[in-house]
Amino acid sequence: MAKGCDSSKGAQQANGNYQADMPSTASWLKEEYSNVVEIEQKHVAQSGDNFLVDIPLTEHPDSGYVFFLNAAMPIGKLAKLEGFYPGIKELIIIVPDWKFYEQVAADATKNGIVLEPATTNLYYHVIRDEDSIKVDSIRISGDGHPKLRYQTPAVPKDMLLVYRTESYGSVCCPKDPRWEIADEDPAFIKEFEQRYQTHITKTYRQNNGKEGEYTVFYTLPKLTTTQRLNFIIEKRSQWIVNKATKDLVFQPQIFTPQLVAIETTGFTQMTQL
Repeated sequence: MAKGCDSSKGAQQANGNYQADMPSTASWLKEEYSNVVEIEQKHVAQSGDNFLVDIPLTEHPDSGYVFFLNAAMPIGKLAKLEGFYPGIKELIIIVPDWKFYEQVAADATKNGIVLEPATTNLYYHVIRDEDSIKVDSIRISGDGHPKLRYQTPAVPKDMLLVYRTESYGSVCCPKDPRWEIADEDPAFIKEFEQRYQTHITKTYRQNNGKEGEYTVFYTLPKLTTTQRLNFIIEKRSQWIVNKATKDLVFQPQIFTPQLVAIETTGFTQMTQL
């Protein structure tokens, strides 16, 4: 069914979402979509211009995905390769036309009447190539919306939901410079836990090579979505070699968790720290 929305969220529409001259038909739009992922406000945390969409999702590069955006987020960043489920190469993002709903509500208030707005959505078709991003869009108001069937994303039993991954290279031959900051982790974790009154648990280590290479996976099960975003941002800054000699500027980003297969045997077996 087509999704209708409360005009009270009108302020959520990001700049650039609305185009009065958007077409109302497109060859790429299907009559029905299954396994649609709804992004609600409860799934989203924001810090400045950085966002975390806290939904587990298996990413298949050869599959198309459909998202219904029912939260305050900028469309432009969702389309970019980095951050927002980067393994997905083709996606459709459906956004309620909040400006339209807001205008209908304003007109109704001005004229002292009750108006029921037609269901109106903006549809963005995004194709991500290695060196380019193609975006097509249409606007549908009233009839003609595709039928949407929603999925409930979950973490498979054989997977970890990971919010931060850090890999260390060889201890020699040549030595990975990141080994110079490896000892900072315990102090960082302790200070973060004290400041946010929480606990960093279920962190896993996986060996990658015979010269000491390994990867650390942070799953952060006891943190809230907002705390997870803060951890990602702060750990990103902490995990820089020779920070004092660099003028660090990070571009705003939308982060999403990753599903990582659990290794239980052999040299690459994961161990909990």
